[in-house]
Amino acid sequence: MMRHSTPSRLFLSGTALAAATMLLASCATNPVSKKSDFVLMSEKQELQLGQQAAAQIEKQMPLLEKSDPLVHYVDRVGQRVARVSDRPELFYRFHVVDDDNINAFALPGGYIYINRGLLTHMNSEAELAAVLGHEIGHVTARHAVKRYTQAQAYNIGMAITSIFIPIPQAASQLTNLLATAVISGYGREAELQSDELSLRYIGNAGYDVRATANILKTLERLDEISKKEKKEAGEEVKEKYHGAFASHPETRKRIEEAVARAASLQNTGGDIGHAALMAALDGYPYGDSPKQGAVVGNRFLHPDLGIQFEFPKRWQITNTPQAVQARVRKQDIYFMLTTKELQKRQTAAEILRSLFPERRMGPVSEGNRNGFDFAHAVANVSAPHVSKARVHATVLLDGPRAYVMTMWSERGDSFTKNRDEFDQIAASFRTYDVKLHGDVPRISLHVWKSGDSWQKLASKSKHILGPLTADKLAALNGMGLDQKPMPGVIIKTVR
Repeated sequence: MMRHSTPSRLFLSGTALAAATMLLASCATNPVSKKSDFVLMSEKQELQLGQQAAAQIEKQMPLLEKSDPLVHYVDRVGQRVARVSDRPELFYRFHVVDDDNINAFALPGGYIYINRGLLTHMNSEAELAAVLGHEIGHVTARHAVKRYTQAQAYNIGMAITSIFIPIPQAASQLTNLLATAVISGYGREAELQSDELSLRYIGNAGYDVRATANILKTLERLDEISKKEKKEAGEEVKEKYHGAFASHPETRKRIEEAVARAASLQNTGGDIGHAALMAALDGYPYGDSPKQGAVVGNRFLHPDLGIQFEFPKRWQITNTPQAVQARVRKQDIYFMLTTKELQKRQTAAEILRSLFPERRMGPVSEGNRNGFDFAHAVANVSAPHVSKARVHATVLLDGPRAYVMTMWSERGDSFTKNRDEFDQIAASFRTYDVKLHGDVPRISLHVWKSGDSWQKLASKSKHILGPLTADKLAALNGMGLDQKPMPGVIIKTVR
Protein backbone atom coordinates (compact mmCIF):
# COMPACT_ATOMS: atom_id res chain seq x y z
CA MET A 1 0.00 0.00 0.00
CA MET A 2 1.30 3.48 -0.86
CA ARG A 3 1.79 5.86 2.06
CA HIS A 4 1.42 9.63 2.12
CA SER A 5 4.63 11.56 2.55
CA THR A 6 4.59 14.00 5.45
CA PRO A 7 6.17 17.47 5.38
CA SER A 8 8.70 16.44 8.00
CA ARG A 9 10.08 13.79 5.63
CA LEU A 10 10.58 16.13 2.64
CA PHE A 11 13.91 17.91 2.43
CA LEU A 12 13.62 20.03 -0.73
CA SER A 13 15.34 23.17 -1.88
CA GLY A 14 13.14 26.10 -2.76
CA THR A 15 13.60 25.34 -6.46
CA ALA A 16 12.66 21.69 -6.04
CA LEU A 17 9.65 22.55 -3.91
CA ALA A 18 8.46 25.03 -6.52
CA ALA A 19 8.93 22.41 -9.24
CA ALA A 20 7.01 19.87 -7.18
CA THR A 21 4.18 22.31 -6.63
CA MET A 22 4.01 23.05 -10.35
CA LEU A 23 3.98 19.32 -11.14
CA LEU A 24 1.27 18.49 -8.66
CA ALA A 25 -0.87 21.41 -9.77
CA SER A 26 -0.44 20.84 -13.50
CA CYS A 27 -3.57 20.71 -15.62
CA ALA A 28 -4.22 19.98 -19.27
CA THR A 29 -7.26 20.33 -21.47
CA ASN A 30 -8.75 16.93 -22.15
CA PRO A 31 -9.17 16.40 -25.93
CA VAL A 32 -12.58 14.76 -25.38
CA SER A 33 -14.27 16.76 -22.63
CA LYS A 34 -12.47 20.04 -23.48
CA LYS A 35 -12.23 20.55 -19.71
CA SER A 36 -9.11 20.79 -17.54
CA ASP A 37 -7.73 17.50 -16.23
CA PHE A 38 -5.35 17.20 -13.30
CA VAL A 39 -2.52 15.13 -14.81
CA LEU A 40 1.13 14.40 -14.07
CA MET A 41 2.30 13.86 -17.63
CA SER A 42 2.69 16.14 -20.63
CA GLU A 43 1.53 15.09 -24.09
CA LYS A 44 5.17 14.79 -25.13
CA GLN A 45 5.80 12.36 -22.26
CA GLU A 46 2.60 10.48 -23.09
CA LEU A 47 3.65 9.95 -26.70
CA GLN A 48 7.17 8.96 -25.69
CA LEU A 49 5.80 6.44 -23.20
CA GLY A 50 3.56 4.89 -25.86
CA GLN A 51 6.48 4.60 -28.26
CA GLN A 52 8.64 2.87 -25.64
CA ALA A 53 5.88 0.50 -24.59
CA ALA A 54 5.15 -0.36 -28.24
CA ALA A 55 8.80 -1.30 -28.75
CA GLN A 56 8.52 -3.75 -25.84
CA ILE A 57 5.25 -5.18 -27.16
CA GLU A 58 6.91 -5.84 -30.53
CA LYS A 59 9.61 -7.89 -28.81
CA GLN A 60 7.30 -9.81 -26.49
CA MET A 61 4.07 -10.47 -28.40
CA PRO A 62 3.52 -12.47 -31.62
CA LEU A 63 2.40 -9.81 -34.08
CA LEU A 64 1.34 -10.54 -37.65
CA GLU A 65 3.64 -8.95 -40.20
CA LYS A 66 2.70 -5.43 -41.29
CA SER A 67 2.43 -6.77 -44.85
CA ASP A 68 -0.21 -9.34 -43.84
CA PRO A 69 -3.55 -8.71 -45.64
CA LEU A 70 -5.49 -8.90 -42.37
CA VAL A 71 -3.28 -6.21 -40.82
CA HIS A 72 -3.84 -4.00 -43.87
CA TYR A 73 -7.61 -4.50 -43.53
CA VAL A 74 -7.63 -3.67 -39.80
CA ASP A 75 -5.49 -0.61 -40.43
CA ARG A 76 -7.82 0.67 -43.15
CA VAL A 77 -10.87 0.38 -40.88
CA GLY A 78 -9.00 1.84 -37.92
CA GLN A 79 -7.75 4.85 -39.86
CA ARG A 80 -11.29 5.56 -41.06
CA VAL A 81 -12.46 5.75 -37.43
CA ALA A 82 -9.38 7.59 -36.14
CA ARG A 83 -9.84 10.40 -38.68
CA VAL A 84 -13.12 11.41 -37.00
CA SER A 85 -11.86 11.03 -33.42
CA ASP A 86 -11.04 13.82 -30.97
CA ARG A 87 -7.31 13.49 -31.68
CA PRO A 88 -7.05 13.12 -35.47
CA GLU A 89 -3.61 14.73 -35.45
CA LEU A 90 -2.02 11.58 -33.96
CA PHE A 91 -0.51 8.88 -36.14
CA TYR A 92 -2.48 5.74 -35.22
CA ARG A 93 -0.82 2.37 -35.69
CA PHE A 94 -2.96 -0.77 -35.75
CA HIS A 95 -1.53 -4.23 -35.08
CA VAL A 96 -2.92 -7.79 -35.06
CA VAL A 97 -1.65 -10.08 -32.30
CA ASP A 98 -1.38 -13.68 -33.53
CA ASP A 99 -3.13 -15.07 -30.47
CA ASP A 100 -6.50 -16.75 -30.01
CA ASN A 101 -7.40 -14.96 -26.77
CA ILE A 102 -10.34 -12.57 -27.01
CA ASN A 103 -8.64 -9.25 -26.37
CA ALA A 104 -7.78 -5.78 -27.64
CA PHE A 105 -5.90 -2.95 -25.98
CA ALA A 106 -4.38 0.47 -26.62
CA LEU A 107 -1.17 2.22 -25.63
CA PRO A 108 -0.81 5.99 -25.25
CA GLY A 109 -0.14 7.86 -28.45
CA GLY A 110 -2.29 5.73 -30.76
CA TYR A 111 -0.84 2.20 -30.70
CA ILE A 112 -3.84 -0.16 -31.04
CA TYR A 113 -3.63 -3.96 -30.76
CA ILE A 114 -6.35 -6.49 -31.51
CA ASN A 115 -5.98 -10.25 -31.10
CA ARG A 116 -6.74 -12.59 -33.98
CA GLY A 117 -9.06 -14.51 -31.62
CA LEU A 118 -11.30 -11.46 -31.25
CA LEU A 119 -11.19 -10.70 -34.97
CA THR A 120 -12.34 -14.19 -35.95
CA HIS A 121 -15.46 -13.79 -33.78
CA MET A 122 -16.57 -10.59 -35.48
CA ASN A 123 -19.25 -10.65 -38.11
CA SER A 124 -19.13 -7.23 -39.72
CA GLU A 125 -16.71 -4.45 -40.48
CA ALA A 126 -18.89 -2.27 -38.26
CA GLU A 127 -18.12 -4.57 -35.29
CA LEU A 128 -14.41 -4.23 -36.01
CA ALA A 129 -14.84 -0.46 -36.17
CA ALA A 130 -16.67 -0.53 -32.83
CA VAL A 131 -13.83 -2.34 -31.06
CA LEU A 132 -11.16 -0.15 -32.65
CA GLY A 133 -13.26 2.89 -31.80
CA HIS A 134 -13.37 1.79 -28.17
CA GLU A 135 -9.58 1.53 -28.06
CA ILE A 136 -9.17 4.84 -29.88
CA GLY A 137 -11.41 6.28 -27.15
CA HIS A 138 -8.89 5.20 -24.50
CA VAL A 139 -6.23 7.13 -26.42
CA THR A 140 -8.26 10.28 -27.08
CA ALA A 141 -9.53 10.51 -23.49
CA ARG A 142 -5.96 9.94 -22.19
CA HIS A 143 -7.09 7.15 -19.86
CA ALA A 144 -3.53 5.86 -19.40
CA VAL A 145 -2.40 9.32 -18.29
CA LYS A 146 -5.32 9.58 -15.87
CA ARG A 147 -4.57 6.10 -14.51
CA TYR A 148 -0.97 7.10 -13.92
CA THR A 149 -2.04 10.34 -12.20
CA GLN A 150 -4.49 8.51 -9.93
CA ALA A 151 -1.83 6.02 -8.89
CA GLN A 152 0.79 8.69 -8.26
CA ALA A 153 -1.49 11.14 -6.50
CA TYR A 154 -1.30 8.98 -3.37
CA ASN A 155 2.47 9.12 -3.22
CA ILE A 156 3.75 12.68 -3.21
CA GLY A 157 7.25 11.47 -2.56
CA MET A 158 7.28 9.47 -5.79
CA ALA A 159 5.80 12.40 -7.70
CA ILE A 160 8.55 14.68 -6.47
CA THR A 161 11.21 12.14 -7.31
CA SER A 162 9.88 11.98 -10.87
CA ILE A 163 10.94 15.62 -11.35
CA PHE A 164 14.53 14.49 -11.29
CA ILE A 165 14.03 11.36 -13.43
CA PRO A 166 13.78 11.80 -17.21
CA ILE A 167 11.02 9.79 -18.88
CA PRO A 168 13.39 7.15 -20.35
CA GLN A 169 14.60 6.22 -16.85
CA ALA A 170 11.15 6.32 -15.32
CA ALA A 171 9.64 4.27 -18.15
CA SER A 172 9.67 1.01 -16.18
CA GLN A 173 7.36 2.51 -13.53
CA LEU A 174 5.03 3.88 -16.18
CA THR A 175 4.96 0.74 -18.32
CA ASN A 176 4.13 -1.32 -15.22
CA LEU A 177 1.11 0.91 -14.72
CA LEU A 178 0.23 0.47 -18.38
CA ALA A 179 0.50 -3.30 -18.09
CA THR A 180 -1.86 -3.24 -15.11
CA ALA A 181 -4.36 -1.20 -17.11
CA VAL A 182 -4.13 -3.60 -20.06
CA ILE A 183 -4.77 -6.58 -17.78
CA SER A 184 -7.42 -5.16 -15.45
CA GLY A 185 -8.92 -2.33 -17.45
CA TYR A 186 -9.19 1.36 -16.75
CA GLY A 187 -12.22 1.07 -14.49
CA ARG A 188 -15.95 1.21 -15.12
CA GLU A 189 -16.15 4.95 -15.77
CA ALA A 190 -13.34 4.89 -18.34
CA GLU A 191 -14.64 1.74 -20.08
CA LEU A 192 -18.13 3.21 -20.36
CA GLN A 193 -16.69 6.46 -21.68
CA SER A 194 -14.80 4.51 -24.36
CA ASP A 195 -18.04 2.70 -25.24
CA GLU A 196 -19.72 6.09 -25.62
CA LEU A 197 -16.86 7.48 -27.72
CA SER A 198 -16.90 4.37 -29.90
CA LEU A 199 -20.56 4.92 -30.70
CA ARG A 200 -19.86 8.52 -31.68
CA TYR A 201 -16.73 7.78 -33.67
CA ILE A 202 -18.11 4.88 -35.71
CA GLY A 203 -21.32 6.81 -36.37
CA ASN A 204 -19.29 9.77 -37.64
CA ALA A 205 -17.22 7.36 -39.75
CA GLY A 206 -20.40 6.09 -41.41
CA TYR A 207 -20.77 2.71 -39.65
CA ASP A 208 -23.92 1.26 -38.11
CA VAL A 209 -23.69 1.96 -34.36
CA ARG A 210 -25.74 -1.14 -33.50
CA ALA A 211 -22.56 -3.14 -34.07
CA THR A 212 -21.43 -2.24 -30.53
CA ALA A 213 -24.28 -4.22 -28.99
CA ASN A 214 -23.68 -7.12 -31.41
CA ILE A 215 -20.04 -7.64 -30.44
CA LEU A 216 -20.93 -7.34 -26.74
CA LYS A 217 -23.49 -10.12 -27.15
CA THR A 218 -20.90 -12.32 -28.89
CA LEU A 219 -18.47 -11.84 -26.00
CA GLU A 220 -21.19 -12.74 -23.54
CA ARG A 221 -21.88 -15.98 -25.45
CA LEU A 222 -18.18 -16.84 -25.50
CA ASP A 223 -17.98 -16.32 -21.75
CA GLU A 224 -20.91 -18.70 -21.26
CA ILE A 225 -19.30 -21.36 -23.49
CA SER A 226 -16.01 -21.02 -21.59
CA LYS A 227 -17.79 -21.40 -18.26
CA LYS A 228 -19.66 -24.45 -19.54
CA GLU A 229 -16.40 -26.08 -20.68
CA LYS A 230 -14.70 -25.40 -17.36
CA LYS A 231 -17.65 -26.74 -15.36
CA GLU A 232 -17.69 -29.93 -17.43
CA ALA A 233 -13.96 -30.31 -16.81
CA GLY A 234 -14.40 -29.71 -13.09
CA GLU A 235 -12.29 -26.54 -13.13
CA GLU A 236 -12.80 -23.30 -11.23
CA VAL A 237 -14.79 -20.74 -13.22
CA LYS A 238 -13.34 -17.22 -13.26
CA GLU A 239 -14.47 -14.07 -15.02
CA LYS A 240 -12.48 -13.03 -18.08
CA TYR A 241 -11.29 -9.57 -19.08
CA HIS A 242 -11.46 -8.84 -22.80
CA GLY A 243 -9.85 -5.41 -22.89
CA ALA A 244 -12.22 -3.79 -25.37
CA PHE A 245 -15.78 -4.39 -24.18
CA ALA A 246 -14.68 -6.14 -21.00
CA SER A 247 -16.77 -8.37 -18.78
CA HIS A 248 -15.85 -5.91 -15.99
CA PRO A 249 -18.08 -3.92 -15.84
CA GLU A 250 -20.56 -6.72 -16.46
CA THR A 251 -21.17 -7.49 -20.12
CA ARG A 252 -24.95 -7.73 -19.71
CA LYS A 253 -25.15 -4.27 -18.14
CA ARG A 254 -23.00 -2.80 -20.89
CA ILE A 255 -25.10 -4.46 -23.59
CA GLU A 256 -28.23 -2.81 -22.19
CA GLU A 257 -26.55 0.58 -22.01
CA ALA A 258 -25.05 0.25 -25.51
CA VAL A 259 -28.44 -0.72 -26.98
CA ALA A 260 -30.13 2.21 -25.24
CA ARG A 261 -27.53 4.69 -26.49
CA ALA A 262 -27.58 3.27 -30.02
CA ALA A 263 -31.38 3.58 -30.12
CA SER A 264 -31.10 7.28 -29.31
CA LEU A 265 -28.79 7.94 -32.25
CA GLN A 266 -30.01 8.66 -35.75
CA ASN A 267 -27.23 6.94 -37.72
CA THR A 268 -28.32 3.29 -37.31
CA GLY A 269 -28.39 2.78 -41.07
CA GLY A 270 -24.66 3.08 -41.70
CA ASP A 271 -22.26 0.59 -43.24
CA ILE A 272 -22.26 -2.93 -41.86
CA GLY A 273 -19.73 -4.64 -44.10
CA HIS A 274 -20.56 -8.31 -43.42
CA ALA A 275 -19.17 -9.68 -46.69
CA ALA A 276 -16.00 -7.58 -46.44
CA LEU A 277 -15.10 -8.95 -43.02
CA MET A 278 -15.92 -12.52 -44.05
CA ALA A 279 -13.53 -12.26 -46.98
CA ALA A 280 -10.80 -10.75 -44.78
CA LEU A 281 -10.96 -13.67 -42.30
CA ASP A 282 -11.21 -16.53 -44.80
CA GLY A 283 -8.33 -19.00 -44.37
CA TYR A 284 -6.92 -17.62 -41.12
CA PRO A 285 -6.42 -20.01 -38.17
CA TYR A 286 -9.24 -20.55 -35.72
CA GLY A 287 -7.78 -20.88 -32.25
CA ASP A 288 -4.09 -21.48 -31.73
CA SER A 289 -1.53 -20.27 -34.25
CA PRO A 290 0.44 -22.93 -36.16
CA LYS A 291 3.51 -21.41 -34.49
CA GLN A 292 2.08 -22.30 -31.08
CA GLY A 293 0.53 -25.67 -31.86
CA ALA A 294 -3.18 -26.45 -32.02
CA VAL A 295 -5.82 -28.69 -30.49
CA VAL A 296 -7.86 -30.50 -33.16
CA GLY A 297 -10.60 -32.58 -31.58
CA ASN A 298 -8.74 -34.95 -29.24
CA ARG A 299 -5.40 -34.45 -30.96
CA PHE A 300 -2.62 -31.93 -30.33
CA LEU A 301 -0.39 -31.05 -33.27
CA HIS A 302 2.45 -28.60 -33.68
CA PRO A 303 3.40 -27.84 -37.31
CA ASP A 304 6.56 -25.92 -36.44
CA LEU A 305 7.90 -28.60 -34.10
CA GLY A 306 6.61 -31.42 -36.29
CA ILE A 307 4.96 -33.45 -33.50
CA GLN A 308 1.50 -34.72 -32.59
CA PHE A 309 -0.19 -36.98 -30.05
CA GLU A 310 -3.73 -38.02 -29.12
CA PHE A 311 -6.02 -38.38 -26.11
CA PRO A 312 -9.08 -40.53 -25.46
CA LYS A 313 -12.36 -38.59 -25.74
CA ARG A 314 -12.85 -38.06 -22.01
CA TRP A 315 -9.82 -35.73 -21.80
CA GLN A 316 -10.07 -31.95 -22.12
CA ILE A 317 -6.95 -30.36 -23.67
CA THR A 318 -5.57 -26.86 -23.11
CA ASN A 319 -2.65 -25.38 -25.02
CA THR A 320 -0.67 -22.61 -23.30
CA PRO A 321 2.62 -20.91 -24.24
CA GLN A 322 4.34 -22.79 -21.41
CA ALA A 323 2.92 -26.30 -21.79
CA VAL A 324 0.22 -28.53 -23.20
CA GLN A 325 -2.09 -29.48 -20.36
CA ALA A 326 -5.03 -31.87 -20.15
CA ARG A 327 -7.38 -33.32 -17.58
CA VAL A 328 -9.96 -36.07 -17.45
CA ARG A 329 -13.25 -34.23 -17.03
CA LYS A 330 -14.21 -33.82 -13.36
CA GLN A 331 -11.50 -36.21 -12.18
CA ASP A 332 -8.10 -35.62 -10.58
CA ILE A 333 -6.22 -37.18 -13.49
CA TYR A 334 -3.79 -34.84 -15.25
CA PHE A 335 -1.36 -34.49 -18.15
CA MET A 336 1.42 -32.05 -19.02
CA LEU A 337 3.91 -31.80 -21.89
CA THR A 338 6.84 -29.38 -21.64
CA THR A 339 9.98 -28.90 -23.71
CA LYS A 340 13.56 -28.69 -22.54
CA GLU A 341 16.27 -27.14 -24.72
CA LEU A 342 19.50 -29.11 -24.28
CA GLN A 343 22.98 -27.59 -24.01
CA LYS A 344 24.83 -30.87 -24.50
CA ARG A 345 24.08 -34.39 -25.64
CA GLN A 346 22.31 -36.52 -23.03
CA THR A 347 20.38 -39.73 -23.15
CA ALA A 348 16.66 -39.70 -22.46
CA ALA A 349 17.31 -41.77 -19.33
CA GLU A 350 19.83 -39.24 -18.00
CA ILE A 351 17.34 -36.42 -18.43
CA LEU A 352 14.58 -38.46 -16.79
CA ARG A 353 16.72 -39.29 -13.76
CA SER A 354 17.59 -35.60 -13.34
CA LEU A 355 13.91 -34.72 -13.03
CA PHE A 356 12.92 -36.99 -10.15
CA PRO A 357 14.56 -38.04 -6.87
CA GLU A 358 16.11 -41.46 -7.53
CA ARG A 359 14.72 -42.97 -4.33
CA ARG A 360 11.18 -42.14 -5.46
CA MET A 361 11.48 -43.38 -9.03
CA GLY A 362 11.03 -46.93 -10.24
CA PRO A 363 13.06 -48.75 -12.91
CA VAL A 364 13.80 -46.82 -16.12
CA SER A 365 13.00 -48.41 -19.47
CA GLU A 366 14.55 -47.14 -22.71
CA GLY A 367 13.99 -47.59 -26.42
CA ASN A 368 13.00 -46.01 -29.71
CA ARG A 369 9.36 -45.49 -30.67
CA ASN A 370 7.98 -43.77 -33.76
CA GLY A 371 11.48 -42.49 -34.51
CA PHE A 372 12.10 -40.91 -31.08
CA ASP A 373 14.56 -42.19 -28.48
CA PHE A 374 12.70 -42.33 -25.18
CA ALA A 375 12.97 -43.25 -21.54
CA HIS A 376 10.09 -44.03 -19.20
CA ALA A 377 9.60 -44.50 -15.46
CA VAL A 378 7.01 -44.15 -12.71
CA ALA A 379 7.64 -42.01 -9.62
CA ASN A 380 5.89 -41.14 -6.35
CA VAL A 381 6.04 -37.37 -5.86
CA SER A 382 3.87 -34.38 -5.03
CA ALA A 383 2.33 -32.98 -8.24
CA PRO A 384 0.01 -30.08 -9.10
CA HIS A 385 -3.50 -30.66 -7.69
CA VAL A 386 -2.45 -34.03 -6.20
CA SER A 387 -0.17 -34.00 -3.16
CA LYS A 388 0.42 -37.76 -3.10
CA ALA A 389 0.67 -38.51 -6.78
CA ARG A 390 2.00 -41.38 -8.81
CA VAL A 391 3.51 -39.97 -12.00
CA HIS A 392 3.84 -41.66 -15.38
CA ALA A 393 6.85 -39.88 -16.92
CA THR A 394 8.35 -40.15 -20.41
CA VAL A 395 11.22 -38.20 -21.97
CA LEU A 396 11.50 -38.15 -25.78
CA LEU A 397 14.51 -36.79 -27.67
CA ASP A 398 14.41 -34.75 -30.88
CA GLY A 399 17.90 -33.40 -31.60
CA PRO A 400 18.74 -30.61 -29.14
CA ARG A 401 15.22 -30.67 -27.70
CA ALA A 402 13.68 -33.00 -25.12
CA TYR A 403 9.94 -33.44 -24.63
CA VAL A 404 8.89 -34.24 -21.07
CA MET A 405 5.48 -35.92 -20.91
CA THR A 406 3.98 -36.50 -17.45
CA MET A 407 0.62 -37.96 -16.43
CA TRP A 408 -0.50 -38.42 -12.84
CA SER A 409 -3.28 -39.25 -10.41
CA GLU A 410 -3.64 -40.40 -6.82
CA ARG A 411 -1.46 -43.36 -5.89
CA GLY A 412 -3.13 -46.74 -5.62
CA ASP A 413 -6.27 -47.78 -7.47
CA SER A 414 -6.66 -44.53 -9.43
CA PHE A 415 -3.24 -44.84 -11.04
CA THR A 416 -3.63 -48.57 -11.67
CA LYS A 417 -6.96 -48.05 -13.45
CA ASN A 418 -5.52 -45.34 -15.69
CA ARG A 419 -2.11 -46.85 -16.37
CA ASP A 420 -3.10 -48.38 -19.72
CA GLU A 421 -4.54 -45.05 -20.88
CA PHE A 422 -1.36 -43.24 -19.86
CA ASP A 423 0.66 -45.75 -21.89
CA GLN A 424 -1.67 -45.22 -24.86
CA ILE A 425 -1.22 -41.42 -24.81
CA ALA A 426 2.57 -41.67 -24.52
CA ALA A 427 2.71 -44.20 -27.37
CA SER A 428 0.72 -41.87 -29.66
CA PHE A 429 3.57 -39.30 -29.73
CA ARG A 430 4.85 -39.19 -33.30
CA THR A 431 5.99 -36.91 -36.11
CA TYR A 432 3.58 -34.53 -37.85
CA ASP A 433 3.42 -33.55 -41.51
CA VAL A 434 0.71 -31.12 -42.66
CA LYS A 435 0.39 -32.88 -46.06
CA LEU A 436 -0.14 -36.27 -44.43
CA HIS A 437 -2.02 -35.38 -41.25
CA GLY A 438 -4.03 -32.24 -42.04
CA ASP A 439 -3.75 -28.57 -41.19
CA VAL A 440 -4.64 -26.63 -38.04
CA PRO A 441 -8.29 -25.51 -37.85
CA ARG A 442 -8.93 -22.56 -40.16
CA ILE A 443 -11.83 -20.24 -40.94
CA SER A 444 -13.77 -21.33 -44.02
CA LEU A 445 -16.76 -19.61 -45.60
CA HIS A 446 -20.08 -21.38 -46.17
CA VAL A 447 -23.34 -20.21 -47.71
CA TRP A 448 -26.17 -21.11 -45.31
CA LYS A 449 -28.73 -23.38 -46.94
CA SER A 450 -32.29 -24.23 -46.02
CA GLY A 451 -32.11 -27.21 -43.69
CA ASP A 452 -28.68 -26.29 -42.29
CA SER A 453 -28.19 -26.27 -38.53
CA TRP A 454 -25.24 -25.67 -36.24
CA GLN A 455 -25.47 -29.28 -35.09
CA LYS A 456 -25.27 -30.55 -38.69
CA LEU A 457 -22.26 -28.36 -39.45
CA ALA A 458 -20.58 -29.56 -36.25
CA SER A 459 -21.17 -33.17 -37.22
CA LYS A 460 -19.88 -32.54 -40.74
CA SER A 461 -16.66 -31.15 -39.26
CA LYS A 462 -16.36 -34.26 -37.04
CA HIS A 463 -16.72 -31.96 -34.04
CA ILE A 464 -13.39 -30.32 -34.80
CA LEU A 465 -13.79 -27.91 -31.86
CA GLY A 466 -14.67 -30.55 -29.29
CA PRO A 467 -17.99 -31.45 -27.61
CA LEU A 468 -19.30 -27.87 -27.87
CA THR A 469 -18.51 -27.44 -31.57
CA ALA A 470 -22.12 -26.50 -32.44
CA ASP A 471 -22.21 -23.82 -29.71
CA LYS A 472 -18.86 -22.45 -30.86
CA LEU A 473 -19.86 -22.29 -34.53
CA ALA A 474 -23.01 -20.37 -33.62
CA ALA A 475 -21.04 -17.93 -31.45
CA LEU A 476 -18.45 -17.59 -34.23
CA ASN A 477 -21.27 -16.16 -36.32
CA GLY A 478 -22.71 -13.90 -33.63
CA MET A 479 -25.63 -16.20 -32.79
CA GLY A 480 -26.98 -18.47 -30.12
CA LEU A 481 -27.51 -22.18 -30.70
CA ASP A 482 -31.24 -21.55 -31.20
CA GLN A 483 -30.71 -18.90 -33.89
CA LYS A 484 -30.23 -19.36 -37.64
CA PRO A 485 -29.10 -17.11 -40.51
CA MET A 486 -31.33 -16.60 -43.52
CA PRO A 487 -30.63 -18.95 -46.46
CA GLY A 488 -27.99 -17.45 -48.77
CA VAL A 489 -26.11 -15.64 -45.98
CA ILE A 490 -22.33 -16.20 -45.86
CA ILE A 491 -21.21 -17.66 -42.54
CA LYS A 492 -17.92 -18.84 -41.04
CA THR A 493 -17.21 -22.50 -40.39
CA VAL A 494 -14.02 -24.22 -39.29
CA ARG A 495 -12.24 -26.79 -41.42
